[in-house]
Parts: sequence; C-alpha cells; structure tokens
Amino acid sequence: MNPERPPYRGALAVFGAVLAGYVATLAPSVTFWDAGELIAASRILGIPHPPGTPLFVMLAHVWALVLPFGEYAWRTNLMAAAFSAAGAALWFLSAHTILQGVVAGLPGRTARLLRTGGAAAAALFGAFGFTQWQNSNETEVYAVATCMIAAVVWLGLRWRARRGTPAASRRLLLAVYVGGIAMGNHLLALLVGPALVTFLVAELRLNPSPDPATARREWGEAGVVAGAWALLIGTGLGSTALVTLGAVCFGLAAGAAWRLGAGRFALMTAGLAAVGVTTYLFLYLRARHGPMINEADPSTWEALLAVIRREQYPPRTPLDDPTVMSGEGNPGRSLALIGLQLLNYLQYVDWQWAMGLPGRLFGGTEGLPARTLVTLGMASLGLQGMWAHHRADRASFWLVLVLVLVTGLGLVGYMNFKPGYSLGYDLYPDPVDHEVRERDYFFVASFIAWGTWAGVGLAALARRAADRGRRAAAAAPLLLTLALVPVVLNLPAASRRHVPGARLAGDFAYSLLNSVPPYGILFTYGDNDTFPLWWAQEVEGIRRDVTVVCLALAETPWYMRQLREWPARPFESGTAPGFWAREVPPRPDWPLHTMTDAEIAAAVPQRLGQDVRLRIGREEVTLPRGTVLYGRDFVSLRILQQNAGRRPVAWALTAAGSSYGLDHLLVQQGMAIRLLEQPPDTLGGGYDLRRLMGSPLDLAVTDSLLFGVYRYGGLLESGVEGLESTPRSMAATLGVPFTQMAYAAETGGDPRAALRYLEPAARLSTNPAIRQALDEARASVPSIRP
Repeated sequence: MNPERPPYRGALAVFGAVLAGYVATLAPSVTFWDAGELIAASRILGIPHPPGTPLFVMLAHVWALVLPFGEYAWRTNLMAAAFSAAGAALWFLSAHTILQGVVAGLPGRTARLLRTGGAAAAALFGAFGFTQWQNSNETEVYAVATCMIAAVVWLGLRWRARRGTPAASRRLLLAVYVGGIAMGNHLLALLVGPALVTFLVAELRLNPSPDPATARREWGEAGVVAGAWALLIGTGLGSTALVTLGAVCFGLAAGAAWRLGAGRFALMTAGLAAVGVTTYLFLYLRARHGPMINEADPSTWEALLAVIRREQYPPRTPLDDPTVMSGEGNPGRSLALIGLQLLNYLQYVDWQWAMGLPGRLFGGTEGLPARTLVTLGMASLGLQGMWAHHRADRASFWLVLVLVLVTGLGLVGYMNFKPGYSLGYDLYPDPVDHEVRERDYFFVASFIAWGTWAGVGLAALARRAADRGRRAAAAAPLLLTLALVPVVLNLPAASRRHVPGARLAGDFAYSLLNSVPPYGILFTYGDNDTFPLWWAQEVEGIRRDVTVVCLALAETPWYMRQLREWPARPFESGTAPGFWAREVPPRPDWPLHTMTDAEIAAAVPQRLGQDVRLRIGREEVTLPRGTVLYGRDFVSLRILQQNAGRRPVAWALTAAGSSYGLDHLLVQQGMAIRLLEQPPDTLGGGYDLRRLMGSPLDLAVTDSLLFGVYRYGGLLESGVEGLESTPRSMAATLGVPFTQMAYAAETGGDPRAALRYLEPAARLSTNPAIRQALDEARASVPSIRP
C-alpha cells in the first residue's frame, strides 16, 4: 500500500498565513474575563478556576519561558494564535483529503489547483470565523482545544490512509492520547470522540478489509477506541455513574478486542489514556505548595475530585430551567426556552463570517443585519460542500457531520444555557435570568467544521466551472478568492489590537490597585474586577502589597482559608505612583482574619435570630435581627474586625454594597470607597456631600487619582464607540469619578472645572445624559469673563 503523501508544504503555508493574520490583530496585553487569571496562573504555575486547566497552565508557562521577548501577556496570547494556526493547518490537510473524491476525473493540474485551493478555503473559513479569531488573539483555552479537535480528525483520516499497516494502529493510539490530555485543557476537545468513532465504524462497514483477520482486528480496535472515549468523557465530567459506565464499556470492548486479535492495542490504549489524564496530578501536587492563585485548593484527593466535578458551581441538568436553581421546585426546560436557545445559536452562526460588515437591510435600523446575506451565502456553500462530501467520501462525511451536530445543536441541548446576553428580554426581563456574557465560544468547533464544508462547497462549484471548459477552469482561482471574505469582513470586529481600549483591562487593573494606600485591603466583586488585578500583581509586579479579596470567591471555604494564610507582601515604591509612596506604614505582620476552620465551615447562609453587636475599629455596630448573612459577609466582617484602624480597607466601586452600619465612616476616593477610622470632616470642605455612590466624595484625592495616577487604555483620545459590552462597562466605571467631580464642580459654581471633568467622562461613557451635560457646559463656559 502506497498512500498519497500529504501536502505538508501547503499546510505550513496555511499555518504561516493564518498566524500572520492572528498576530496582526493580537491583543497587546491582558483582556477581560478569564485571560487575566490564566496568564497569572501560567506565570506562577497557579491553579485557575475549576476544572483547573493544568495542561494549559503548563503549556503557557513553558511557552513563555522559551519565548524570551515581548510582554508576558503578549507571549501567552501568541501561544493561542499559534495553536489556532496549527489547527487551521490540520484542517487544510483534512480538507485536502476530503477533496480527493470531489475533484476526481479532472486533469491533473486542474485537480491539484482546485484541491489545494478548496482546502485552503476550508482552513481560512474556519480560522477567520469571528469566534475562532477572537479566541485566537487572547489567552484562552479554546485555541488549544480546537487544535486538538483538528488533530484527532486528521489522525482519523491518516488511520484510513494507512489501514492494513502497523502505522494505522499507532494513529488511533495517538488520537486516544490527545483525548486523554485534552481533559487538562478543556472538555470541548473530547467532543470529537463521537465523530471519530462514527467515522471508524462507517469506514469499516463501507470498506471492509479483504483479509478476515485484519477485519476482525480493526473492529476490535474501533471498539476499544469507543470504550476508551466513553471512559474519558466520564472522567472529564467527574461523574461516577459515567465513569462506571465508561469503564464497563471499555472492559467489554477490551475483552472483545482480545478475542479479535487486538488485545495488545487495548492494553496500550488504556496506558496512553491513563498517561494523558495524569495532567491532573499537577493540580494535586502544585496546590500543596500554596500558590497565590489556588482556586478550590485541590491539595487532597477529595478536593481534586471536587475540582474535576466543578462542585464549586451550581448544578444544572439538561432537563432544568436554567434560570431556576436545580432541584425540587425547578419547573423544567420549556419549549419557549429551548426556542430562545436555538435562536441564540443561530445568532452566533450569523456572527461568524461578516461580523464587521456594517448596515442593515429591509427595514432600516430594525432590519436584517447586512452580514446575514453573507451568512446565507456561507450556509449555501456549506450545504453544497456537505452534498459533495457525501457523494465523494461517505465515511469522512459522517466524521464531519457528527462533529457539526455534537458541537453545535448537541451542545445547545447539553449546556442548557440561560437566555443569551443580548436576546430574550421580552420573555425574561430580569438580567439575572440571562448569561453574563455571550457564549459563542462554546460552539466554535461547529463553526470551524461548517467552514470546512463551505471550502469543499467552493471547490465543488469551481469543479462545475472547470467541467465547462478551459476558460471556466482559468476562472476557478478567482472563485476561490471568496475564501478571503471572512478575513476582510471580520477584521474590524475580531481585531483586539486595532480597537479602542486595547490595553484597557491592564490599565483598569493598575488604576484600581492604585486607588488604595500601601498595604490596603481591596474588596472586589467577581471576574472582571479581580482577574486583571491578579495579572497586574503576579505578572507585572504591580502593587502586590494590596490584598485583593474577591467577594464572589469569599463564599467558598477554601478561599476563606487562603485569605487567612496569605502574608502581606512588601510595598514596592517602584511599582506605585509617588502619590502613595510618600508615607508608607510598617508591613502588617498579622493574619487577614482569624476565623478557625470550624468557624469557616459554619459560615453558611443564615438569618440572624437576634441583634448582634460587633466591635469594628473604634466603632460598635449592630446587625439587626433578621439580617441574612452569607459566607462573604462572615469573612468580610472578620477582616474588618481584624484590620479596621490597622490597615487601609476599601471596596471597589464594582463591589459597593453592604457596609454593615459603617456608612458614616466611608468616603469615596476615585474608584474605591475607603473606610476611615473616624467620620470624615465634611464640614471642613473638600467633599461632595450629594453621595452619588452612597458616600461623600473626597475631591482632592479623587482629582489626584484621576489626573495623576489612573490610566485609561487610550480611551480619552478615542472614546468607547465600538467597544464590546464588557470593556464598555469597565470604561464607564473608570468614568464615574469624572462625572461625580463634574457635578461637584458645577454645584460649587466652577463651570470651567466641571467642563474639565465632563470631557473625559463623556469619552469613557455612552450615557447620553453626560453628553448633554458636556454640550451645555461647552455652551456656557465661553460666555464667562475672566
């Protein structure tokens, strides 16, 4: 048997072209959501949120060490780009194999042209789809996951090409190993398993080996792969029932394989799968060393299992109404909700190939987005490719079809998301009943696979043109240039470099950390006001003396214990503005709080049965009977008791909430609400008393922060138009103190100062009231005489 040599040079060219496109749009620094956490964890070999992504952390750590130039975040962003580009190269090879039957019968040169061009189109359609492009220019796990999916697809096709030789079995063993290590990155990659198994079965049924012994062995190997993948999925989900079922399936398959002459293959499969799963040992071993980022603290086998099972998050089954807590009383998933989830998936499909195309059709501002025409064109090309694929290569057709279905509609059914971030408010008006952000990245593999079919469809259309004569054949390359459509039309929306606020997340972190004095304690709320701060502290070394307390995590016992054990790190004047370096107190040598393990275990939500009096600093506060306290309240109160009057304490504006009767001691300074030892002397001036954020505003300190300390990601020059929802929201938070200062100046009879504050406030916010106030201030100021 002499199988065709794959076009590795073409794959290398695709890799280079795609990587160049990604690098040109790469985020120059950290971005919001999980990126800050992942970058910081990679830098210090920490443990991100469950399931911990140990493989990704180790890969990124080694990658950044080997690549000794550029900002650390840029290096890890580049790793995502490289993995996605490698995935595109593998899809090029797979599409090239698929197209062999599509171009069969054409003259050699024309066949090579259409086959190579169609494969390149397939790779570009997948690589430069909006979601994949966005995943590829920031530090996220999805680029590695999609590369693993592409690798398994390619290994399956190479197994077919090498059938009847020992090399074929090695391809399957390698595919199982990829599945094993995939769990250490993201479970998305495991979803290629059903597609691979379907392909193996289809190939063995459609093209059985003429040798009976070989045929039996191949069926035995296919069964072992199916059983191993079932076991991997169960292990990845941490489900005892699924692990047991997978183990039974694998045991039965291994027994059958032994009888069919594939016993050695079964043993090697078990060994390689087990080796792949060992990436999770990193979590267990590293957690015992107590890194600064140690989410869920998997330092015991029980805790490690809890991480794999994601016990930290509320449970949700595919049968639940996701807007209601799972369990008794959940009304179940309704048809209306399923309809919204399907609509949300179609919305994400519509984003993929022309997200940057402006304008609407058929109805003005309420009409159909112009990009939908491109989406319909891609749907048509994909259907054409699906039909051509089915006719030319039935077995690999099932490979792609099952991949599209499992990672698309299958995930819609299994993930059971709340209504999407941007739709369904007529039925679910409460924002709490919606996802906190768009979830298109979960479905990215289905978009890439459909892009492969679109490339095949483009080649099939070119084949028709070639069949009509020489001139049409000469025009075929022009037809294939349509593959550049997503590159051009997605560029404005997908780029993270050429957008306003490309460094906003990092500048937000710098500004928020520097809102508190040396050795301050800063309460934050959740991902976007915490993860960038972790990046700033652990990667850039900015204000490590500030102890960040994330209230969302403070609901968990492991985080409460870690807060108790963290030492105060030294203040480094070189990482802070001179504003805070003038008077530096001694480094605290006491624990952040003194809750015992028993007290932490008892810190569960409860309603107070009687009034409770507490001493906090110089104050005695009363928590009235009936007050509901959560875990974060217990640990916050103990932190306040332990540190009020001894260390600066502040809440980020994003975390402002209950002050436990200490309102009269609070004062806002920039983006932080600071706890003072005694009530601020508001009668002495220097404060705006209208309390827009619930506390008087320290005018002098806030002005110094706004103009002498804070950084704004270039938004004071460009504005926030075109920003995504999350950066826009965080930019608005940066703009809140400007707005407050403007109102204070206006009240104080200083319109020139009000204008000075309103101009940056309008740059950082899309609030029309601020724009109106700015226009009015501009109209009034020129009339003032010196």
